[in-house]
Amino acid sequence: MDRVTAIVAIQALFVKYRATQPSDAALLQALANGKLYELFVLADLVEELGNRGFTLSFVGKDLKFKASPGMIKTSDPHFEVRVSGSCTVVYRIFVDIEFNTLGQNIVGDADDSGRHEIDIVVTSASSRYPNHDEIALCVECKCVANFTKNIVKEVLGVRRELCFLSPKRDSILTMVGGTPPVQIPANPPSEFRLAHIDKKGTNYVHSPRAFGIELKHLEP
Repeated sequence: MDRVTAIVAIQALFVKYRATQPSDAALLQALANGKLYELFVLADLVEELGNRGFTLSFVGKDLKFKASPGMIKTSDPHFEVRVSGSCTVVYRIFVDIEFNTLGQNIVGDADDSGRHEIDIVVTSASSRYPNHDEIALCVECKCVANFTKNIVKEVLGVRRELCFLSPKRDSILTMVGGTPPVQIPANPPSEFRLAHIDKKGTNYVHSPRAFGIELKHLEP
Protein backbone atom coordinates (compact mmCIF):
# COMPACT_ATOMS: atom_id res chain seq x y z
CA MET A 1 0.00 0.00 0.00
CA ASP A 2 1.23 3.47 -0.90
CA ARG A 3 0.83 5.20 2.47
CA VAL A 4 1.56 8.65 1.05
CA THR A 5 -1.26 8.35 -1.49
CA ALA A 6 -3.65 7.07 1.17
CA ILE A 7 -2.83 9.92 3.56
CA VAL A 8 -3.27 12.55 0.84
CA ALA A 9 -6.71 11.14 -0.07
CA ILE A 10 -7.82 11.04 3.57
CA GLN A 11 -6.59 14.56 4.28
CA ALA A 12 -8.42 15.85 1.20
CA LEU A 13 -11.65 14.35 2.52
CA PHE A 14 -11.41 15.97 5.92
CA VAL A 15 -10.26 19.32 4.55
CA LYS A 16 -13.47 19.28 2.50
CA TYR A 17 -15.72 18.52 5.45
CA ARG A 18 -14.12 20.52 8.24
CA ALA A 19 -11.07 22.62 9.09
CA THR A 20 -7.90 20.56 9.28
CA GLN A 21 -6.75 19.80 12.81
CA PRO A 22 -3.01 20.09 13.54
CA SER A 23 -2.92 16.59 15.00
CA ASP A 24 -4.29 14.91 11.88
CA ALA A 25 -1.02 14.53 9.98
CA ALA A 26 0.82 12.99 12.92
CA LEU A 27 -2.12 10.73 13.72
CA LEU A 28 -2.34 9.44 10.16
CA GLN A 29 1.39 8.75 10.02
CA ALA A 30 1.15 6.72 13.23
CA LEU A 31 -1.74 4.51 12.11
CA ALA A 32 -1.07 0.88 11.27
CA ASN A 33 -1.65 -0.05 7.63
CA GLY A 34 -5.00 -1.70 8.38
CA LYS A 35 -6.45 1.37 10.11
CA LEU A 36 -5.05 3.72 7.48
CA TYR A 37 -6.65 1.61 4.76
CA GLU A 38 -9.95 1.71 6.65
CA LEU A 39 -9.90 5.52 6.53
CA PHE A 40 -8.97 5.43 2.84
CA VAL A 41 -11.99 3.22 2.15
CA LEU A 42 -14.14 5.54 4.26
CA ALA A 43 -13.06 8.46 2.08
CA ASP A 44 -14.11 6.51 -1.01
CA LEU A 45 -17.50 5.70 0.54
CA VAL A 46 -18.20 9.30 1.53
CA GLU A 47 -17.43 10.46 -2.01
CA GLU A 48 -19.68 7.75 -3.44
CA LEU A 49 -22.64 8.65 -1.22
CA GLY A 50 -22.25 12.28 -2.23
CA ASN A 51 -22.41 11.21 -5.88
CA ARG A 52 -25.57 9.21 -5.12
CA GLY A 53 -27.36 12.38 -4.03
CA PHE A 54 -26.78 12.44 -0.29
CA THR A 55 -25.44 15.36 1.75
CA LEU A 56 -22.77 14.48 4.31
CA SER A 57 -21.24 16.36 7.22
CA PHE A 58 -18.49 15.40 9.64
CA VAL A 59 -19.17 15.47 13.38
CA GLY A 60 -16.14 15.62 15.65
CA LYS A 61 -12.91 17.48 16.24
CA ASP A 62 -10.34 14.94 15.11
CA LEU A 63 -9.85 11.41 13.85
CA LYS A 64 -9.79 8.92 16.68
CA PHE A 65 -10.22 5.17 16.55
CA LYS A 66 -11.54 3.04 19.36
CA ALA A 67 -9.11 0.52 20.80
CA SER A 68 -11.60 -2.23 19.93
CA PRO A 69 -14.96 -2.50 18.15
CA GLY A 70 -17.97 -1.53 20.20
CA MET A 71 -21.29 0.26 20.28
CA ILE A 72 -22.43 3.47 18.63
CA LYS A 73 -21.79 6.72 20.46
CA THR A 74 -22.62 10.01 18.79
CA SER A 75 -19.78 11.54 20.82
CA ASP A 76 -17.38 9.54 18.60
CA PRO A 77 -16.27 11.12 15.31
CA HIS A 78 -18.69 10.16 12.53
CA PHE A 79 -20.45 11.39 9.40
CA GLU A 80 -24.10 12.41 9.25
CA VAL A 81 -26.01 11.50 6.09
CA ARG A 82 -29.00 13.49 4.85
CA VAL A 83 -31.17 13.24 1.78
CA SER A 84 -30.34 16.19 -0.47
CA GLY A 85 -32.49 19.20 0.40
CA SER A 86 -33.47 17.88 3.83
CA CYS A 87 -32.19 18.87 7.27
CA THR A 88 -33.06 15.48 8.78
CA VAL A 89 -30.25 13.04 9.55
CA VAL A 90 -31.34 9.69 8.09
CA TYR A 91 -28.12 7.74 8.62
CA ARG A 92 -24.75 8.02 10.32
CA ILE A 93 -21.42 6.49 9.31
CA PHE A 94 -19.29 4.95 12.04
CA VAL A 95 -16.18 2.77 12.04
CA ASP A 96 -15.43 -0.31 14.15
CA ILE A 97 -18.96 -1.17 15.26
CA GLU A 98 -20.48 -4.40 16.51
CA PHE A 99 -24.07 -5.18 15.48
CA ASN A 100 -26.76 -7.45 16.89
CA THR A 101 -27.09 -10.36 14.49
CA LEU A 102 -30.08 -11.78 12.66
CA GLY A 103 -29.51 -15.06 14.51
CA GLN A 104 -29.77 -13.34 17.87
CA ASN A 105 -33.00 -11.71 16.73
CA ILE A 106 -34.47 -15.09 15.73
CA VAL A 107 -33.40 -16.98 18.85
CA GLY A 108 -34.24 -14.16 21.23
CA ASP A 109 -31.26 -14.89 23.45
CA ALA A 110 -27.63 -13.80 23.31
CA ASP A 111 -24.24 -15.34 23.94
CA ASP A 112 -20.84 -14.51 22.46
CA SER A 113 -22.17 -15.32 18.97
CA GLY A 114 -24.83 -12.60 19.14
CA ARG A 115 -22.71 -9.77 17.76
CA HIS A 116 -20.29 -9.35 14.88
CA GLU A 117 -17.90 -6.53 14.01
CA ILE A 118 -18.10 -4.39 10.90
CA ASP A 119 -15.31 -2.02 9.85
CA ILE A 120 -17.53 0.72 8.39
CA VAL A 121 -21.29 0.95 8.85
CA VAL A 122 -24.03 3.26 7.55
CA THR A 123 -26.83 2.95 10.09
CA SER A 124 -30.05 4.55 11.28
CA ALA A 125 -29.13 3.77 14.90
CA SER A 126 -27.84 6.66 17.00
CA SER A 127 -26.78 4.73 20.11
CA ARG A 128 -26.07 1.22 21.49
CA TYR A 129 -25.32 -1.76 19.23
CA PRO A 130 -27.28 -1.45 15.98
CA ASN A 131 -29.63 -4.27 15.05
CA HIS A 132 -29.16 -6.12 11.77
CA ASP A 133 -32.16 -4.31 10.26
CA GLU A 134 -30.82 -0.85 11.17
CA ILE A 135 -27.88 -1.15 8.78
CA ALA A 136 -28.20 0.35 5.29
CA LEU A 137 -24.66 -0.34 4.08
CA CYS A 138 -21.53 -1.85 5.54
CA VAL A 139 -17.96 -2.34 4.41
CA GLU A 140 -15.35 -4.88 5.41
CA CYS A 141 -11.78 -3.75 4.69
CA LYS A 142 -8.98 -6.20 3.89
CA CYS A 143 -5.53 -4.63 3.70
CA VAL A 144 -3.72 -7.92 3.05
CA ALA A 145 -1.13 -8.71 0.40
CA ASN A 146 -2.47 -12.21 -0.25
CA PHE A 147 -6.22 -12.43 -0.83
CA THR A 148 -7.51 -15.96 -0.18
CA LYS A 149 -10.82 -17.81 -0.25
CA ASN A 150 -10.90 -17.69 3.57
CA ILE A 151 -11.64 -13.96 3.34
CA VAL A 152 -14.68 -14.69 1.17
CA LYS A 153 -15.86 -17.36 3.64
CA GLU A 154 -15.56 -14.83 6.46
CA VAL A 155 -17.64 -12.13 4.78
CA LEU A 156 -20.26 -14.66 3.67
CA GLY A 157 -20.73 -15.51 7.35
CA VAL A 158 -21.13 -11.86 8.33
CA ARG A 159 -23.55 -11.30 5.45
CA ARG A 160 -25.68 -14.22 6.61
CA GLU A 161 -26.13 -12.51 9.98
CA LEU A 162 -27.47 -9.35 8.33
CA CYS A 163 -30.30 -10.61 6.13
CA PHE A 164 -32.27 -13.36 4.43
CA LEU A 165 -31.68 -14.19 0.78
CA SER A 166 -34.60 -12.93 -1.30
CA PRO A 167 -35.53 -11.78 -4.82
CA LYS A 168 -33.81 -8.55 -5.80
CA ARG A 169 -35.37 -5.35 -4.51
CA ASP A 170 -34.37 -1.70 -4.13
CA SER A 171 -31.66 -1.23 -1.53
CA ILE A 172 -32.37 0.69 1.66
CA LEU A 173 -30.38 3.67 0.42
CA THR A 174 -32.25 3.60 -2.90
CA MET A 175 -35.60 3.62 -1.08
CA VAL A 176 -34.74 6.88 0.70
CA GLY A 177 -33.66 8.59 -2.52
CA GLY A 178 -30.21 7.36 -3.49
CA THR A 179 -29.47 7.35 -7.23
CA PRO A 180 -28.75 5.56 -9.44
CA PRO A 181 -30.97 2.79 -8.03
CA VAL A 182 -29.26 -0.27 -6.57
CA GLN A 183 -31.01 -3.62 -6.26
CA ILE A 184 -30.01 -6.18 -3.64
CA PRO A 185 -31.07 -9.86 -3.30
CA ALA A 186 -31.63 -9.58 0.44
CA ASN A 187 -34.23 -8.84 3.11
CA PRO A 188 -33.61 -6.34 4.61
CA PRO A 189 -31.87 -5.05 1.45
CA SER A 190 -28.69 -3.67 2.99
CA GLU A 191 -25.67 -3.13 0.76
CA PHE A 192 -22.53 -5.06 1.67
CA ARG A 193 -19.06 -4.35 0.33
CA LEU A 194 -15.71 -6.04 0.68
CA ALA A 195 -12.92 -3.55 -0.06
CA HIS A 196 -9.60 -5.25 -0.78
CA ILE A 197 -6.11 -4.10 -1.64
CA ASP A 198 -4.91 -7.26 -3.43
CA LYS A 199 -5.94 -7.50 -7.10
CA LYS A 200 -6.42 -11.25 -6.72
CA GLY A 201 -9.67 -10.45 -4.92
CA THR A 202 -11.23 -9.79 -8.35
CA ASN A 203 -11.07 -13.56 -8.95
CA TYR A 204 -13.78 -14.08 -6.30
CA VAL A 205 -16.49 -11.68 -7.46
CA HIS A 206 -19.34 -13.75 -8.91
CA SER A 207 -20.52 -16.13 -6.18
CA PRO A 208 -20.65 -13.48 -3.39
CA ARG A 209 -22.68 -11.25 -5.72
CA ALA A 210 -25.54 -13.77 -5.51
CA PHE A 211 -25.84 -12.83 -1.83
CA GLY A 212 -25.59 -9.08 -2.32
CA ILE A 213 -21.86 -8.79 -1.62
CA GLU A 214 -19.85 -6.42 -3.81
CA LEU A 215 -16.08 -6.88 -3.98
CA LYS A 216 -14.28 -3.61 -4.68
CA HIS A 217 -10.57 -3.34 -5.39
CA LEU A 218 -9.29 -0.14 -3.77
CA GLU A 219 -5.55 0.37 -3.72
CA PRO A 220 -3.88 3.67 -2.79
